[in-house]
Amino acid sequence: MKKFLSMVCIIIIGGFITGCETDRDDITLLQSARISEDWVRDAIIYEIYPRSFSPEGNFAGIEDRLPELKELGVTVLWLMPIHPVGEVDRKGTLGSPYSVRDYFDVNPEFGTMEDFKSLLNAAHDHGFKLILDLVANHTAWDNPLLEEHPDWYVQDEEGNIVYPEGTDWWDVADLNYDNPEVWEYMKEVMRFWVEDVGVDGFRCDVSELVPIEFWEEARDMLDDIKPVMMISEGTMPAHHLHAFDITYSWNIYHNLSDILYGDDPATVIDELLEIEAAEYPAGSLRMRFKSNHDENAWDAPAVEKWGPTGAKAVGVLVTTMPGVPLLYNGDEVGNPLRLELFEKIPIDWDRGEEYREFYTQLFELYNTSISFRRGNFLRIGTTKESEVYSFIRTYDDDHKLVFINLKPEEIIFDVEANSVLDAVRLQSGTLRKELGDGDDIVNILYDDDMTMTLPEYSFVIYDLH
Repeated sequence: MKKFLSMVCIIIIGGFITGCETDRDDITLLQSARISEDWVRDAIIYEIYPRSFSPEGNFAGIEDRLPELKELGVTVLWLMPIHPVGEVDRKGTLGSPYSVRDYFDVNPEFGTMEDFKSLLNAAHDHGFKLILDLVANHTAWDNPLLEEHPDWYVQDEEGNIVYPEGTDWWDVADLNYDNPEVWEYMKEVMRFWVEDVGVDGFRCDVSELVPIEFWEEARDMLDDIKPVMMISEGTMPAHHLHAFDITYSWNIYHNLSDILYGDDPATVIDELLEIEAAEYPAGSLRMRFKSNHDENAWDAPAVEKWGPTGAKAVGVLVTTMPGVPLLYNGDEVGNPLRLELFEKIPIDWDRGEEYREFYTQLFELYNTSISFRRGNFLRIGTTKESEVYSFIRTYDDDHKLVFINLKPEEIIFDVEANSVLDAVRLQSGTLRKELGDGDDIVNILYDDDMTMTLPEYSFVIYDLH
């Protein structure tokens, strides 16, 4: 007798998580996340490390490749810090981009302010939004602020300015947000880049080390200028209420290794989503990723961490599950190198054409399927729920069915047709393959079972109609 996983008690309405439990804390039970702009909700974010992105390692090198990024299908470009880098106590040869010497200027390594404005204008002409990495918690030791305003920094009992406590960031000095002048200065930095220069928002580094009240005040100021995207490099549920549009989904990233290469079942993902539903304000947007600059440099490049096929399977998961997907530069060509943050290691763009084709097709599906961007999310029962993660995304008449084998062996499994058809209120239907491994066309009838086979770390996405 076949045993199917019953429909998991997770329903994500309009791409937002709602849970079956009701024991949320007051902040999430009584309040909803801020309502983000459509371009924020629908974004595919692409993170650019300027040093590595082109052989030139500058703004012009990024501008030259904008047509390729447009063809790839990403919509928001996030530039890692572009400011002059500190020289005092710098790490490595070139120093950390997160050691900022001047918030109102650009790193001469990348070009001039006019070069940056040329890149920004070209990005806008191509239909992109462009956001900057804001390092609001600390500065370089040779930032003039240390000499001009030493009281803006955290000091020890002897009056010495210190680096952030509990870290090894000895190349930076810790700003003191107990001083209201720091608030005004940093808000002016944000105003300058949005209003005077024209960028479209910020990814905010170590945002949880800065008071949430500052972020909320800054967001009020920015909202008076124009709609922006604000990403918190954090996981605080309260960040969604007013200050930020998006927080990091570290929970998915850090648990996937034990699913793909350990003994954890794929259903761990359900547990993580249920926790999100219980802890986060309704409508929270979570950024899903299989790599970023930190994980590439300090953990492993995506193709090394997940393997050549596993990287694609994880890419499908983080793109098609509810949330806002992120792609780190170079992953679209299967970059195998650690892009060290203190050195210049160029990406080899002449490799990995299969990955470029994969992401181009995947992102085209995402951009043309309203169900992936806004649709409800319902889990589908199979006989191999520990190995295969399966779900349907549905919005009006757009229905997409996703099966992902998260294990290192071929899996043969059955799917109850009625669990699929009930989700979209049909008595019968036709599956047409959009991407991945599987039959091109599958006709399904109510009360029938479908037998499917997926090779190791593979996937299939079907359109159901």
